[in-house]
Amino acid sequence: MVKIEKIGVSSAAKIYSLTLGVLGFVIGIFYALFFSIFSGLLGDEMYSYGLGLGIGMAIVFPIIYGIIGFITGALGAIVYNFVASKIGGLEIQFSEDDKIPLL
Repeated sequence: MVKIEKIGVSSAAKIYSLTLGVLGFVIGIFYALFFSIFSGLLGDEMYSYGLGLGIGMAIVFPIIYGIIGFITGALGAIVYNFVASKIGGLEIQFSEDDKIPLL
């Protein structure tokens, strides 16, 4: 058994930040498409506002989600490190599969 006793705070924060940043980009693209399509149905003057709002969300959402992910990852690692120091770390058992020769 392998025991995870400590998680690097900056490492966890960077991973969470990047993961949620990518998720924010995907969500921002969906919002951009949504606002672009439905603002086109409202008329010509609303189309430019909807398109601008959609593009703005595709840019702003990854940044906001990335910041939230960084803070959440750092806090999660800090809490884990505190709890692990009191009751022990997370135990993980690895098994080694049969090695298949690569051709």
